[in-house]
Amino acid sequence: MDANMIISLHNVNFYYGPSRALNDISMDFPEKQVTALIGPSGCGKSTLLRLLNRMNDLIIGTRVEGKVLFEGKDIYDGHVDPVEIRRKIGMVFQKPNPFPKTIYNNIAYGPKLTGANAGDLDALVEQSLKQAVLWDEVKDVLNKSAMNLSGGQQQRLCIARALA
Repeated sequence: MDANMIISLHNVNFYYGPSRALNDISMDFPEKQVTALIGPSGCGKSTLLRLLNRMNDLIIGTRVEGKVLFEGKDIYDGHVDPVEIRRKIGMVFQKPNPFPKTIYNNIAYGPKLTGANAGDLDALVEQSLKQAVLWDEVKDVLNKSAMNLSGGQQQRLCIARALA
């Protein structure tokens, strides 16, 4: 793997039962850069994204061929914990899915589960919301329900949650 590539796919095929959804995909994702997947509806963009954090594992009858490397390690190796992969490779869905909690707790939820220091949460929440360009809009209402945000704000909240 090239030192600047965080994710590399090598000859990846993906199947839903007997039906092949991805055919011989080889590509690299550079570290700390944005990569866009563009294509018509049904061409496999979402399938590919779910493949990267093993969300497809939750669908009965799916299988992967080829190699999917994250930080140089094959994430489909039998010794790799899919939950650990999902902690490192977040996914933000097209339709926002905020938790029915406060704005603050939407961001702090994951870090709390993984044992983050309570004293660091305020700074982490602020940093994540700033990275998602939402901080200025919500900094005075962090204790309000995330469900009351607009669709665009909910989407950015979900991005901030993934970043946290």
